[in-house]
Amino acid sequence: MLYQPPLIERTMRIACLHTAASNIEIFGKAASALQLDAGDISHAVHCELLEAAEKQGGLTRAIEMATLHIIQNLITEADAVLVTCSTLGAIADSARTAFTKPVLRTDRALAEQALESGLSVSVLCTAPTTLEPTTELFRQVFVNAQAAPDIRLIDGAWDLFRAGEIKAYERAIADAANAAHDTGSQLVVLAQTSMANAAALIRHKTHVLDAPTAALRQLLHRV
Repeated sequence: MLYQPPLIERTMRIACLHTAASNIEIFGKAASALQLDAGDISHAVHCELLEAAEKQGGLTRAIEMATLHIIQNLITEADAVLVTCSTLGAIADSARTAFTKPVLRTDRALAEQALESGLSVSVLCTAPTTLEPTTELFRQVFVNAQAAPDIRLIDGAWDLFRAGEIKAYERAIADAANAAHDTGSQLVVLAQTSMANAAALIRHKTHVLDAPTAALRQLLHRV
């Protein structure tokens, strides 16, 4: 079952910065479930940002500047910008003080809502470039928590995604989530947007938090 904090209904224009075109549909589903109008959300896809990070083995100054420039353009027409790529999360954090309108990284919403749940948490990642920034973020958010989250990379899953084998990708995520539950985790966090559709394959007794739902809910609360 999906872990869902209370929803505050607001109308706002949200610009999503993606690094995979497939994330548009995933966010569309989450927005529909939260009863947001499709016209309230716009999408910009910049695959080159993630491709550059993967090639360089992480973020560089050039990637940061390119991302901030894109955010600056998006925020002129929106009330908030949502950076949906976990690899770019640190850039989204730096942008929070650079702009007067909210800029949010999806995995920060995940981390904060996971902490608020009070449950034992497993965080699942698939892209190797997301593991380090996601681990650092969750450690920051959970610094005063009684128990730290268990953060895992699902071996081989990202290769399936890159090969376009989406059903196998989602099955691998669901299997990892079920395994985490079987070893004691009460809440499974799907750290990347591309993982969200796998929630439907996870056993119903497992509490699941996905990135699009968490991020959109947090924006609706904040603005």
